[in-house]
Amino acid sequence: MGREHMNTLTRMRAVLSSRSLYDTATALEWDSPVGRPLRNPPYVTLAYGVLARLARSAIRVQLDLAEPETWSYARRLMSEAITRHGLDLPPPGAKPPNWETWRWMRDHHLATETGVAELARVYPTIAVAAANRIGLLLPTGPGSFSHPDSTRTAYGDGTLVRPLYNPPATVSLTDADGGQRVAYPDPRTGELLDHPPGRFDPDLQEHHGRLGPVLTHGYVAWHARGRGRYQRIDLALAHVPAPGAEAATAVALLREVHRAAGAGIQAVVYDGAFRGVHIDEIMRNYGYLVLAKQATSATTTDATSGTAGADGARGEGEEVATTQLVMTPAGRRARSYPLGPVTHHLPTGPCHHQLATVGGQVVEIDLDEAGDPVVTSIPDRGQVKRVRRSTGAFHFNVAFRIECPIEPFTVWLSPHPGKDADARRPENLRIIPTTDPDAQRLQGIRSDAESFHSHYKRTLIVNRAMSLGAYRGLIDLYCFAIYNTALTEYHHAQRSGATSTVGPVATAARPPRPIPGIARSG
Repeated sequence: MGREHMNTLTRMRAVLSSRSLYDTATALEWDSPVGRPLRNPPYVTLAYGVLARLARSAIRVQLDLAEPETWSYARRLMSEAITRHGLDLPPPGAKPPNWETWRWMRDHHLATETGVAELARVYPTIAVAAANRIGLLLPTGPGSFSHPDSTRTAYGDGTLVRPLYNPPATVSLTDADGGQRVAYPDPRTGELLDHPPGRFDPDLQEHHGRLGPVLTHGYVAWHARGRGRYQRIDLALAHVPAPGAEAATAVALLREVHRAAGAGIQAVVYDGAFRGVHIDEIMRNYGYLVLAKQATSATTTDATSGTAGADGARGEGEEVATTQLVMTPAGRRARSYPLGPVTHHLPTGPCHHQLATVGGQVVEIDLDEAGDPVVTSIPDRGQVKRVRRSTGAFHFNVAFRIECPIEPFTVWLSPHPGKDADARRPENLRIIPTTDPDAQRLQGIRSDAESFHSHYKRTLIVNRAMSLGAYRGLIDLYCFAIYNTALTEYHHAQRSGATSTVGPVATAARPPRPIPGIARSG
């Protein structure tokens, strides 16, 4: 494969050869106690939904698979994949799946409360296994908590997907008893109706994006990737259940990734939606470092800060300090978050150093000739220690080298709130701030999460959801994730020499008719 991009037929071959696709279909429950038996095993119908993201149309997949040569080729690919992966699965049926088959499976199995919960439970384990097969998220992999490696970093992002139909116009009415109700004007007659006059999405919620409030759906996803092309694995996906709940949804979704990956992850990267409470929850419950853009509104109110001592997370004694503006080495004033004084003992007596954070970074401050606070030095970050306490929670401590002109020393600080329960501490004291060389090396990976959402929307029509309802939209997103993972698995198999023996011309005298392609992803 080398540096070449995959053509449409190769992408179809990748999907039908994907180990993750078969594992996902096998892990789900497909009981159908009534009705006629399915003419194809569930993995065939799931592959249909995944191919719909390649073709951008489920009907187009039906028309392509209806071509006898194409379906014969697809059957051979699936049969060969089952044998190669050592799976105990029945062969695909004699007739191809169609739109009605996929819609029935989606609506009655996948896009239900039970189906979505089952996917959330089984899919991260399958995705992490796929990541491990290509050398990602390995507990024995490179890196440490002091210097995390990108192959052991999970990153995520949220996105808004516009509905297929515009939200219906509404009018607020006041009844005679003073009660409020919503009416829907008929676009032709103007009559006020108690229900929308046309098709609409009942699950829409008012999310606030870059262009202001909009009725739409929100989704979040977590990923991992290697350093080359076609090396992204999509780990987990979820629907944001309420406006403003993106960060909480992402943290809860990370729990499923943690359950599957465990010690294979060292750090997670997200955007500014993560605040102090989210960062602390991830560090305590999952034991991962967090890289996230610091909100510009941080450290704007008074706070209680403790004294950090050289022997641990917080030193002895606490004092009340007020957030203040300090002059940085760049000649700009910035808000600081006080950490308090640290003390080390010299033969001549105790020596005090005042510490604070600016932009998440630990700094030493002092007063200039005019009595104004200024940043005098930026301590170097050293070792990061993580311990697990008897409660099961993780606890981090970070070493900082204080360059005292008399005698340099090391102080250990913790980003956790501590006894004073100051939730602003993890927001302001970042283990790896954005100016840290490790952050410069890792945080750029998050743009790939935006790329994932961008490519997904290209598989939709005019960037609008292809299905009505939040859960159906989530299933479309799952299908796109399986599609991306399939490309990664296929690319890895080619590089390692484990390629398919079924070629385009091996199924008939002429090549099968391929499914129309879309923009490159992966």
